[in-house]
Amino acid sequence: MSQPETVLEVEDGVAVFTLNRPEKMNAITQKMFEKDLPDFVDQIERDDGIRVVVITGAGGNFCSGADVSAMGGATPRSPEDRDRHLRKLLAYLYRLINLGKPVISAVDGVAFGGGLSLALTADIVLATPRARFCLVFGRIGLIPDMAGAYLLPRLIGPQRTKELAFTARSISADEALAMGIVQDINEPENLLAAAKLTARRMSRGSPEAIAEAKKLIDMSIGSSQAEMIDAECVAQLACRGTEFHQEAVRRFVNKEPRLYDWDAMVREDAAD
Repeated sequence: MSQPETVLEVEDGVAVFTLNRPEKMNAITQKMFEKDLPDFVDQIERDDGIRVVVITGAGGNFCSGADVSAMGGATPRSPEDRDRHLRKLLAYLYRLINLGKPVISAVDGVAFGGGLSLALTADIVLATPRARFCLVFGRIGLIPDMAGAYLLPRLIGPQRTKELAFTARSISADEALAMGIVQDINEPENLLAAAKLTARRMSRGSPEAIAEAKKLIDMSIGSSQAEMIDAECVAQLACRGTEFHQEAVRRFVNKEPRLYDWDAMVREDAAD
Protein backbone atom coordinates (compact mmCIF):
# COMPACT_ATOMS: atom_id res chain seq x y z
CA MET A 1 0.00 0.00 0.00
CA SER A 2 1.44 3.37 -1.01
CA GLN A 3 1.99 6.02 1.62
CA PRO A 4 -0.20 9.15 1.62
CA GLU A 5 1.30 12.19 -0.07
CA THR A 6 0.29 14.42 2.85
CA VAL A 7 -0.44 13.73 6.51
CA LEU A 8 -2.57 15.83 8.86
CA GLU A 9 -2.30 15.21 12.61
CA VAL A 10 -4.15 17.16 15.29
CA GLU A 11 -3.19 17.09 18.97
CA ASP A 12 -3.87 19.53 21.81
CA GLY A 13 -5.22 22.17 19.46
CA VAL A 14 -2.21 22.03 17.12
CA ALA A 15 -2.60 20.74 13.55
CA VAL A 16 0.58 19.50 11.84
CA PHE A 17 0.32 19.24 8.04
CA THR A 18 3.22 17.26 6.56
CA LEU A 19 4.15 17.01 2.89
CA ASN A 20 5.02 13.34 2.59
CA ARG A 21 6.94 12.61 -0.61
CA PRO A 22 10.47 12.47 0.82
CA GLU A 23 11.81 10.49 -2.16
CA LYS A 24 10.86 13.46 -4.38
CA MET A 25 11.88 16.19 -1.89
CA ASN A 26 8.14 16.63 -1.25
CA ALA A 27 7.45 18.01 -4.72
CA ILE A 28 3.78 18.95 -5.06
CA THR A 29 1.65 16.70 -7.27
CA GLN A 30 -1.66 17.43 -8.97
CA LYS A 31 -3.49 15.47 -6.27
CA MET A 32 -1.86 17.59 -3.57
CA PHE A 33 -2.84 20.75 -5.44
CA GLU A 34 -6.40 19.67 -6.23
CA LYS A 35 -7.42 17.65 -3.15
CA ASP A 36 -4.95 17.53 -0.25
CA LEU A 37 -4.39 21.27 0.09
CA PRO A 38 -8.10 22.18 -0.31
CA ASP A 39 -9.11 19.48 2.20
CA PHE A 40 -6.48 20.75 4.64
CA VAL A 41 -7.66 24.37 4.37
CA ASP A 42 -11.31 23.35 4.68
CA GLN A 43 -10.65 21.35 7.85
CA ILE A 44 -8.56 23.93 9.70
CA GLU A 45 -11.07 26.68 8.84
CA ARG A 46 -14.09 24.83 10.19
CA ASP A 47 -12.52 23.08 13.21
CA ASP A 48 -12.56 25.49 16.17
CA GLY A 49 -10.56 22.93 18.14
CA ILE A 50 -7.55 23.67 15.92
CA ARG A 51 -5.91 26.76 17.39
CA VAL A 52 -2.51 26.79 15.64
CA VAL A 53 -1.20 25.20 12.42
CA VAL A 54 2.28 23.84 11.63
CA ILE A 55 3.31 23.08 8.03
CA THR A 56 6.39 20.92 7.44
CA GLY A 57 7.95 18.33 5.14
CA ALA A 58 9.11 14.76 5.66
CA GLY A 59 12.56 13.31 5.17
CA GLY A 60 14.84 16.33 5.55
CA ASN A 61 13.26 18.70 3.03
CA PHE A 62 10.32 21.10 3.17
CA CYS A 63 9.24 21.20 -0.48
CA SER A 64 11.04 21.47 -3.83
CA GLY A 65 8.02 23.10 -5.47
CA ALA A 66 5.67 21.74 -8.10
CA ASP A 67 6.59 18.39 -9.63
CA VAL A 68 8.24 19.71 -12.82
CA SER A 69 8.55 16.20 -14.27
CA ALA A 70 4.75 16.16 -14.65
CA MET A 71 4.43 19.61 -16.21
CA GLY A 72 4.68 18.44 -19.83
CA GLY A 73 2.40 15.48 -19.45
CA ALA A 74 1.06 13.15 -22.11
CA THR A 75 -1.84 15.52 -22.73
CA PRO A 76 -0.72 19.08 -21.95
CA ARG A 77 -3.39 21.36 -20.48
CA SER A 78 -4.84 24.20 -22.50
CA PRO A 79 -4.07 27.78 -21.40
CA GLU A 80 -7.69 28.14 -20.26
CA ASP A 81 -7.47 24.98 -18.15
CA ARG A 82 -4.17 26.09 -16.61
CA ASP A 83 -5.71 29.44 -15.75
CA ARG A 84 -8.70 27.81 -14.04
CA HIS A 85 -6.41 25.45 -12.14
CA LEU A 86 -4.13 28.24 -10.88
CA ARG A 87 -7.05 30.46 -9.86
CA LYS A 88 -8.59 27.60 -7.87
CA LEU A 89 -5.27 26.89 -6.16
CA LEU A 90 -4.71 30.56 -5.37
CA ALA A 91 -8.17 30.80 -3.81
CA TYR A 92 -7.18 28.13 -1.28
CA LEU A 93 -3.73 29.60 -0.69
CA TYR A 94 -5.17 33.03 0.08
CA ARG A 95 -7.64 31.42 2.47
CA LEU A 96 -4.63 29.89 4.20
CA ILE A 97 -2.83 33.25 4.21
CA ASN A 98 -5.89 34.94 5.70
CA LEU A 99 -6.63 32.18 8.20
CA GLY A 100 -7.61 33.64 11.57
CA LYS A 101 -5.19 31.31 13.36
CA PRO A 102 -1.39 31.38 13.69
CA VAL A 103 0.47 29.35 11.07
CA ILE A 104 4.07 28.20 11.53
CA SER A 105 6.30 26.75 8.79
CA ALA A 106 9.05 24.36 9.91
CA VAL A 107 11.59 24.31 7.06
CA ASP A 108 14.41 21.81 6.73
CA GLY A 109 16.34 21.35 3.50
CA VAL A 110 14.92 22.97 0.39
CA ALA A 111 11.97 25.36 0.15
CA PHE A 112 12.11 26.09 -3.57
CA GLY A 113 9.57 27.65 -5.93
CA GLY A 114 6.06 26.78 -4.80
CA GLY A 115 7.62 25.27 -1.69
CA LEU A 116 8.96 28.68 -0.71
CA SER A 117 5.57 30.23 -1.45
CA LEU A 118 3.87 27.63 0.75
CA ALA A 119 6.34 28.32 3.57
CA LEU A 120 5.63 32.05 3.28
CA THR A 121 1.89 31.54 3.84
CA ALA A 122 2.88 31.10 7.48
CA ASP A 123 3.05 33.90 10.04
CA ILE A 124 6.30 32.50 11.46
CA VAL A 125 9.01 30.57 9.60
CA LEU A 126 11.40 28.36 11.55
CA ALA A 127 14.33 26.73 9.78
CA THR A 128 17.40 24.54 10.24
CA PRO A 129 21.00 25.51 9.38
CA ARG A 130 20.79 23.36 6.25
CA ALA A 131 17.59 25.02 4.96
CA ARG A 132 17.79 26.72 1.58
CA PHE A 133 15.29 29.03 -0.07
CA CYS A 134 14.87 29.91 -3.75
CA LEU A 135 12.43 31.60 -6.12
CA VAL A 136 13.41 28.92 -8.60
CA PHE A 137 10.71 29.86 -11.13
CA GLY A 138 13.11 31.96 -13.20
CA ARG A 139 15.23 28.90 -13.96
CA ILE A 140 12.41 27.50 -16.10
CA GLY A 141 11.13 30.82 -17.45
CA LEU A 142 8.23 31.36 -15.05
CA ILE A 143 7.22 34.06 -12.57
CA PRO A 144 6.91 33.50 -8.79
CA ASP A 145 3.45 32.03 -8.36
CA MET A 146 1.44 30.40 -5.55
CA ALA A 147 1.24 33.91 -4.03
CA GLY A 148 5.02 34.26 -3.78
CA ALA A 149 5.01 37.61 -5.60
CA TYR A 150 2.46 38.87 -3.07
CA LEU A 151 4.02 37.49 0.11
CA LEU A 152 7.76 38.00 -0.26
CA PRO A 153 7.80 41.78 -0.97
CA ARG A 154 5.80 42.28 2.24
CA LEU A 155 8.57 40.53 4.17
CA ILE A 156 11.75 41.83 2.55
CA GLY A 157 10.68 44.68 0.25
CA PRO A 158 10.33 44.85 -3.55
CA GLN A 159 14.01 45.40 -4.38
CA ARG A 160 15.28 42.32 -2.57
CA THR A 161 12.39 40.29 -3.95
CA LYS A 162 13.20 41.38 -7.50
CA GLU A 163 16.84 40.38 -7.04
CA LEU A 164 15.82 36.91 -5.85
CA ALA A 165 13.25 36.55 -8.65
CA PHE A 166 15.53 37.79 -11.45
CA THR A 167 18.55 35.70 -10.39
CA ALA A 168 16.66 32.61 -9.16
CA ARG A 169 19.58 32.07 -6.79
CA SER A 170 19.27 30.10 -3.58
CA ILE A 171 19.90 31.62 -0.16
CA SER A 172 20.98 29.99 3.08
CA ALA A 173 19.10 29.89 6.35
CA ASP A 174 21.43 32.57 7.73
CA GLU A 175 20.77 34.93 4.82
CA ALA A 176 17.04 34.26 5.09
CA LEU A 177 17.22 35.05 8.80
CA ALA A 178 19.06 38.32 8.11
CA MET A 179 16.46 39.28 5.49
CA GLY A 180 13.54 38.57 7.81
CA ILE A 181 12.17 35.54 5.96
CA VAL A 182 13.10 33.24 8.84
CA GLN A 183 12.47 34.07 12.50
CA ASP A 184 14.59 31.39 14.19
CA ILE A 185 17.04 28.58 13.35
CA ASN A 186 16.96 25.21 15.08
CA GLU A 187 18.97 22.03 14.64
CA PRO A 188 17.22 19.51 12.36
CA GLU A 189 16.45 17.09 15.18
CA ASN A 190 14.82 19.88 17.19
CA LEU A 191 12.93 21.71 14.43
CA LEU A 192 9.51 20.09 14.61
CA ALA A 193 9.59 19.98 18.41
CA ALA A 194 10.39 23.71 18.49
CA ALA A 195 7.53 24.46 16.07
CA LYS A 196 5.09 22.38 18.13
CA LEU A 197 6.24 24.00 21.37
CA THR A 198 5.71 27.48 19.93
CA ALA A 199 2.32 26.38 18.62
CA ARG A 200 1.22 24.94 21.97
CA ARG A 201 2.17 28.14 23.76
CA MET A 202 0.28 30.26 21.23
CA SER A 203 -2.75 28.00 21.54
CA ARG A 204 -3.17 29.22 25.13
CA GLY A 205 -3.72 32.80 23.99
CA SER A 206 -7.02 34.45 23.12
CA PRO A 207 -8.11 33.09 19.72
CA GLU A 208 -10.16 36.23 19.11
CA ALA A 209 -7.30 38.61 19.92
CA ILE A 210 -4.81 36.63 17.83
CA ALA A 211 -7.19 36.53 14.87
CA GLU A 212 -7.91 40.26 15.10
CA ALA A 213 -4.24 41.16 15.55
CA LYS A 214 -3.26 39.05 12.54
CA LYS A 215 -5.94 40.70 10.40
CA LEU A 216 -4.95 44.22 11.48
CA ILE A 217 -1.23 43.69 10.93
CA ASP A 218 -1.77 42.15 7.51
CA MET A 219 -4.14 44.91 6.35
CA SER A 220 -1.83 47.66 7.57
CA ILE A 221 0.47 47.20 4.55
CA GLY A 222 -2.10 48.56 2.11
CA SER A 223 -4.34 50.68 4.35
CA SER A 224 -4.56 54.35 5.17
CA GLN A 225 -4.33 55.68 8.71
CA ALA A 226 -8.07 56.42 8.67
CA GLU A 227 -8.86 52.85 7.64
CA MET A 228 -6.59 51.50 10.39
CA ILE A 229 -8.27 53.71 13.01
CA ASP A 230 -11.67 52.29 12.12
CA ALA A 231 -10.41 48.71 11.95
CA GLU A 232 -8.55 48.98 15.26
CA CYS A 233 -11.59 50.35 17.07
CA VAL A 234 -13.84 47.59 15.75
CA ALA A 235 -11.31 44.87 16.60
CA GLN A 236 -10.59 46.13 20.10
CA LEU A 237 -14.27 46.41 20.95
CA ALA A 238 -14.77 42.82 19.78
CA CYS A 239 -11.88 41.61 21.94
CA ARG A 240 -13.14 43.47 25.01
CA GLY A 241 -16.34 41.46 24.86
CA THR A 242 -14.63 38.05 25.00
CA GLU A 243 -14.55 35.75 28.00
CA PHE A 244 -10.78 35.54 27.65
CA HIS A 245 -10.33 39.29 28.16
CA GLN A 246 -12.73 39.42 31.07
CA GLU A 247 -11.01 36.51 32.83
CA ALA A 248 -7.57 38.01 32.19
CA VAL A 249 -8.66 41.32 33.74
CA ARG A 250 -10.23 39.55 36.71
CA ARG A 251 -6.95 37.73 37.37
CA PHE A 252 -4.98 40.97 37.08
CA VAL A 253 -7.25 42.78 39.55
CA ASN A 254 -7.06 39.88 42.00
CA LYS A 255 -3.29 39.52 41.59
CA GLU A 256 -3.66 35.94 40.34
CA PRO A 257 -1.35 34.28 37.78
CA ARG A 258 -1.83 35.64 34.27
CA LEU A 259 -4.13 33.79 31.94
CA TYR A 260 -1.58 34.05 29.11
CA ASP A 261 2.06 34.53 30.11
CA TRP A 262 4.64 33.61 27.47
CA ASP A 263 7.63 34.31 29.70
CA ALA A 264 6.22 32.05 32.43
CA MET A 265 5.64 29.26 29.89
CA VAL A 266 9.26 29.54 28.73
CA ARG A 267 10.49 29.27 32.32
CA GLU A 268 8.22 26.29 32.99
CA ASP A 269 9.37 24.48 29.86
CA ALA A 270 13.02 25.12 30.72
CA ALA A 271 12.49 23.69 34.21
CA ASP A 272 10.99 20.42 32.89
